[in-house]
Amino acid sequence: MIKVVLFDLDGTLIFVEKTIIKGILECFKMYNLKPPEEDEIRKTIGLSLMESFTVLQFPDPEKGANLYREFFLEQPEDIMMNPDSNELLDSLVKRGIRIGIVTNRRSAKRLIDKISFPVPFDIVIDLSLGIQPKPSSEGILYAITQLKVSPQEVLFVGDTQYDIIAGKSAGVNVVGYTQGMHGGTLLKELHPDWMVDSLNEIFLILDQS
Repeated sequence: MIKVVLFDLDGTLIFVEKTIIKGILECFKMYNLKPPEEDEIRKTIGLSLMESFTVLQFPDPEKGANLYREFFLEQPEDIMMNPDSNELLDSLVKRGIRIGIVTNRRSAKRLIDKISFPVPFDIVIDLSLGIQPKPSSEGILYAITQLKVSPQEVLFVGDTQYDIIAGKSAGVNVVGYTQGMHGGTLLKELHPDWMVDSLNEIFLILDQS
């Protein structure tokens, strides 16, 4: 029986692709560097900022990540709620299922406070806690420990390959959400337990579990 549903944030509960791409491109421009193609940036979404800037060959990835955080990370403009998020989160809480977020953002709690989610989260795991970013399973395992549940009682929903890898490594039930950053084809190759085109399909999964 599923007692906890954990979510990735960007690309799952909220849509921020345009914001991320715009922010990274601006960082390259500020250093008078040739910016990467948008598709190159898109492939790094889901990694930590440090890893993204490393893959994109920014000369000083740490400086690039800090610059991005300073100017863009907590900016709410261009961030859209997934239209399915509110109904799903509200219904999960009414069912007595605890909810949480495991994200590669460094300070997700400040951003969450700016977004009108219908219910509070039982736990928010971000990089400010000193955990390793996904695809490491550390954040999911930390949430499991804090909530005192077994991996078999947890459903993790994410939209990137890094989410799927992290969830499978943690031994939880994994849902690949196809309408986020990486799309269904890539997620399918990693064999999540379920794939959904809408977050509302999670109700069907819970009814079967």
